[in-house]
Amino acid sequence: MLLFDTLPGLFIGIGASLLLLLYRSSRPVVSELGQLPGNGHFTALDRHRDSRRVPGVVVLRVEGGIYFANAERIRSTVAKAAGRDGATAVVIDAETVPFIDVSAVRMLDQLAGELKARGVRLLPARDVGQVRDVLSTADAGAELRHVHPTVREAVEAARTGT
Repeated sequence: MLLFDTLPGLFIGIGASLLLLLYRSSRPVVSELGQLPGNGHFTALDRHRDSRRVPGVVVLRVEGGIYFANAERIRSTVAKAAGRDGATAVVIDAETVPFIDVSAVRMLDQLAGELKARGVRLLPARDVGQVRDVLSTADAGAELRHVHPTVREAVEAARTGT
């Protein structure tokens, strides 16, 4: 004997899938990147043993959209990374961020201000379509609106103070 009929079972399955989707998207992977010797590419430190941290600069890659459900989690991850000894900048590689909402832009803008007060810059790099559009229209601060085309350029800007 079936516990549920077909239609109620279908709704339960859809509801469970939506909850799982929300749960997973509210906890995106945030990887720390390091630079490979030789070619200078940036790769996840936990996946590439040859990658090396850039002194004074923390490079993070958010692997998922940034929106109201995960903004606080991303904020705390970035703030924790910015609190490391010797950190003068945090670069966020946004290439794997498919979307961002206005509440997340406000969070990043506020975080950039708080970090600046502590002497740490927040530099975005490699934005894509929708992220670029929202950053430019959501009244983000100048630091967030100036997105560096590559992680390497953002790291260089952080190191030189430009």
